Amino acid sequence: MPLSTYLVNKLVNHCYRNTTFTSPTTVYAVLFTSTATPTELLAGTLTNEVTGGSYARVALTIGAPTAGVSTASTVTFVTATAGWGVVRYVGIADASTAGNILSSAQLSSDVTINNGNTFQFNSGSLTVSFI
Repeated sequence: MPLSTYLVNKLVNHCYRNTTFTSPTTVYAVLFTSTATPTELLAGTLTNEVTGGSYARVALTIGAPTAGVSTASTVTFVTATAGWGVVRYVGIADASTAGNILSSAQLSSDVTINNGNTFQFNSGSLTVSFI
């Protein structure tokens, strides 16, 4: 999962320009519909996030880094109480609502979330690589 331009700029400014960057206390998994674009997500733009049907971002537990970081537990979204549409992308955000996208990726296949469906990622399957 590549880093967003937002996060790259924050890290470069912090490491090379002595600009303060406060890391988020908690990071969240975010789902985006098929109408989002890779360009929007790379830019960290919060457009076309799933809405309605009890959708909410899920707080992540991140394991200790090796060459990157990954989720240390299963990530389960609430059961949809209405259709969420076709989900194509996942992101990691720095807030439970609004905020900034830190990284994002396209799912290996589109997933249609209907009323009564539960969507999840297995432990370790959300991975951000730095090298």
